[in-house]
Amino acid sequence: MDWGTELWDQFESIDKYLQHGFDFGEKYSKFIKERCAIEQEYATKLRKLVKSYQPKKKDEERSMFSTHKAFQTQLSELNDIAGQHETVAENMMSNIFKESQIFFNEQKIEKKRMYQEGKSLQIALDKCEQNLEHTKKKFEKEWKDCERLQANFEKLDSDTNVTKADVEKAKHAWFAKKDVVEHCKQDYGAALETFNVDQHSHYSTRMPQVFQGYHAADERRILKIRDLMVEYAKIDKKVKPIIQKCLDGMETAGNAVDPKLDSSLVVEKLKSGFLIPGNKEFEDYTAGRVESSPRNSMNFTRGQNRKGFGWIFGPKKVSFFTKKGIVAEAADYSHLPPEQRKKKLQRHIDDLSKEIAKQQDEKKAIVKMHGIYTANPALGDPTSLDAGQKAVDAKIDKLMTELQQYENWYTEAFGSLQSSPARNSAHYTTPVKVEPLAIQPQTQNKYVSIYQSFGDEFDELDDFPEPIGTCTALYDYEATSEGALSITCGQVFSLLEADNGDGWTRVMLGNSDGYVPSSYIEVNYSA
Repeated sequence: MDWGTELWDQFESIDKYLQHGFDFGEKYSKFIKERCAIEQEYATKLRKLVKSYQPKKKDEERSMFSTHKAFQTQLSELNDIAGQHETVAENMMSNIFKESQIFFNEQKIEKKRMYQEGKSLQIALDKCEQNLEHTKKKFEKEWKDCERLQANFEKLDSDTNVTKADVEKAKHAWFAKKDVVEHCKQDYGAALETFNVDQHSHYSTRMPQVFQGYHAADERRILKIRDLMVEYAKIDKKVKPIIQKCLDGMETAGNAVDPKLDSSLVVEKLKSGFLIPGNKEFEDYTAGRVESSPRNSMNFTRGQNRKGFGWIFGPKKVSFFTKKGIVAEAADYSHLPPEQRKKKLQRHIDDLSKEIAKQQDEKKAIVKMHGIYTANPALGDPTSLDAGQKAVDAKIDKLMTELQQYENWYTEAFGSLQSSPARNSAHYTTPVKVEPLAIQPQTQNKYVSIYQSFGDEFDELDDFPEPIGTCTALYDYEATSEGALSITCGQVFSLLEADNGDGWTRVMLGNSDGYVPSSYIEVNYSA
């Protein structure tokens, strides 16, 4: 349907209609904005709720029960659901609200241009019509004056008392006016022809183009709103499976609640290990004096005294010296019932074994680094590792001493020690021989990461670190030392490690990596 033909006389109405359409689009944008605010507020409140119900440190021991685990799972899933509501808010804000704002602002500018164009065409046609009316009125006026002069001439010509000169004068005035009337007639005819041509062009060509612009703008507006509404549904639809998965996780966690398991955990947690007291003996005072015994005067197997007197003072702590003269301290947990003490000691033994394995890894890394720096001084100063190596040695010595003490306590109280994966690992049983070096504790934790960054230098760590940017070779460079990489001007590399102040940068080309002079390359970091 052609708006230029069907609605040729409704220019102002069409402009108002399109403006109402844009107002509707802005109203929809406002709806999206408020929906985003609701989603974001809801997500924030959900996260706050989850945080407020996270277990406190004092309640950590209760987290072993299936009810507590199920609740923790539900909190975790609820936190994920909050994340999905945040995703909805973010996607609606970027994909719908901002998009609609940009679109409707552009369309308003376009509508304003079309309106000004249409008004200009109307003003031009109105001016042409005004000129036509002016020439028409002038032609009408001159013709009436001509008729009046003709009537005056005829009157004087028929009057015998009027002189011939007056008759000739009236005749001359009449004929002069007839010439003026003829010119006005021609002007009116020309103005009328011009107006008709302009009017035909106005309603058949110029204004239909403007109306077509309005029609196209309105269709774009309608299609845009349709697309925004579809995107609105898609954004919501996209998170529904994830939310459903979270709800399924909550349901699974609820079904995992096991009363029998919790009951057995109660036994394991609270079991003292003491034997049930037997029958008390009859004390016959008539037979003579009965010697009281600790057994008769105080029952150590039930009531509050089942833990002995240690429960009054808490765990007994023992201080001792390591091989290198460092003071260490450990708690023997003798105040606890046998079963609880056994668990505490076993837990400490496992934790210490894991920590020793970790420190052994760090020690091994430092030794490897020391060998690389010694072989290639350009990569670093070997003496810079001395402090860290000695610090790790001291820490391992202290941990080993503590571990030995806990193992002794365990063996004395319960016999053979239960083995653990950490205790039986190669890290624990195979020490690394290194030279004694000076101590500087604050540098000891960085060497494992540095060691891992050398890639192919170590058989255990084959993966390259994630590139942090790219770089381009500015000059040719021929590698002359181990660990360096030859480059050719114009080559593009992946940047693995930035220059840390020693003038060298680590790069990678294909499957090869190495160090190149920082002044020979141009670096571009990833955004």
